[in-house]
Amino acid sequence: MLAVLLATSSPPALTERSEQTLPPTFNQGIARVDGGWILSGTNSPLPGTDVIERVDDQLNLITAQPLPIPADLRARGYDHVGDIDVIGGIIYAPFEQPNYDLVHQVTARYDATTLAFIDSVEVAQHENSFVTVDAATMTAYSMDHFDGDTLQRYDVRAGWTALPPLQLTMTLHHTQGADIADGAVWIATSDDHNGVYRVDLQTGATTSVGTLGHPGAEGEGIDATALPSGAFHALVNDPAGAAVYLGHYDLTTDSAPSSSSGPSSGAPSGSSPATQLPVTGGQPWWPATAAGLVLIAAGARFLCR
Repeated sequence: MLAVLLATSSPPALTERSEQTLPPTFNQGIARVDGGWILSGTNSPLPGTDVIERVDDQLNLITAQPLPIPADLRARGYDHVGDIDVIGGIIYAPFEQPNYDLVHQVTARYDATTLAFIDSVEVAQHENSFVTVDAATMTAYSMDHFDGDTLQRYDVRAGWTALPPLQLTMTLHHTQGADIADGAVWIATSDDHNGVYRVDLQTGATTSVGTLGHPGAEGEGIDATALPSGAFHALVNDPAGAAVYLGHYDLTTDSAPSSSSGPSSGAPSGSSPATQLPVTGGQPWWPATAAGLVLIAAGARFLCR
């Protein structure tokens, strides 16, 4: 009897190919720009540690905006900078104040080159852990709650007019970061396995695509590059507060053989492992953030938010 082998493809999954280490103040957001990254860090648990900073691919400092939360918003209780996005040379940065029952948060804009504050808008949300913007439609996406099954949508060109929420097909927990690529919102979480999820922009169909790794740590912001390159980059906070891991991932599909009855003559090989890139980034720009030294000395632990 002839053996019949059928190649079956498993769902796409994240595969980590390399990792860099960041100081602990850069614990919330990441967005890709030409030649490097924009990073964000929150003002909690230690006041005066919020920051937006631009670095190159080797994580060398290009320019920094310490204390990016404007004084008037800081006076109103805003103390959290979440996961950012960069579209058209503009940084979109979500701010959060901790009284979620007020049902108002703020999203601000900055120049991606100079990091200068441009303006901000108040949004009717309980929470505001991330914002991501679809460059094609200039629709902004966020979540009303840390856990939820809908995405808030805003028409940026129309002054952040609220649009009908996008209904997801599952409830996500501990959502921390998001980015748009390949017709989907890719959402990173700090749930029980630091899961990453794909949400179809048209249908809301929601699927799990893997994990950021580091069990026991806290998944945070994510950046997604247009497929088929499948490049994803995400932050994970060390639970002891000593560092932030910047992981670089590919979205891969493994082909596994299945056979009908009869002897097998051997199985075809699956997809090859992702290429391992060198780990770079010593942190020559660490002194630029003195608060990072305070965090290390204090052994401060990050808040999950």
